[in-house]
Amino acid sequence: MDGTGTTDPPPYEQINRPVPAAYPHQQMPMADPYKSANLHTQEPPSLQTTVIVTSPQVGPDPTTIICPSCRATVVTRLEYETTTKTHLCAGLLCLFLCWPCAFVPYCSTACRDANHYCPNCGSFIGTYRK
Repeated sequence: MDGTGTTDPPPYEQINRPVPAAYPHQQMPMADPYKSANLHTQEPPSLQTTVIVTSPQVGPDPTTIICPSCRATVVTRLEYETTTKTHLCAGLLCLFLCWPCAFVPYCSTACRDANHYCPNCGSFIGTYRK
């Protein structure tokens, strides 16, 4: 205690309290930057293989391809899907007084998307959008 009635704080070595939560970066022990790393005792980093699966390029006709699921070389099976473009074509035919021909976009493959499937395992391979 000094003459003013206040006590001096203890030295830093005597304080055994955790660092306040307001300073989370001080809670983790820092590595010694002057300590050299011994490369002979460290384990080598584990190797990871990254596989990128891309969708095969398919066209409007059946395509010979290797199926990504069953790995067989097959000629794809096509199923045509009606899309918004199909409905727009039919709507335009009705709008221009060609209503008897409004069903043509639904029968034609020109206004529908072609979905390709594997005939061997049935898995989806890709879509050709028109």
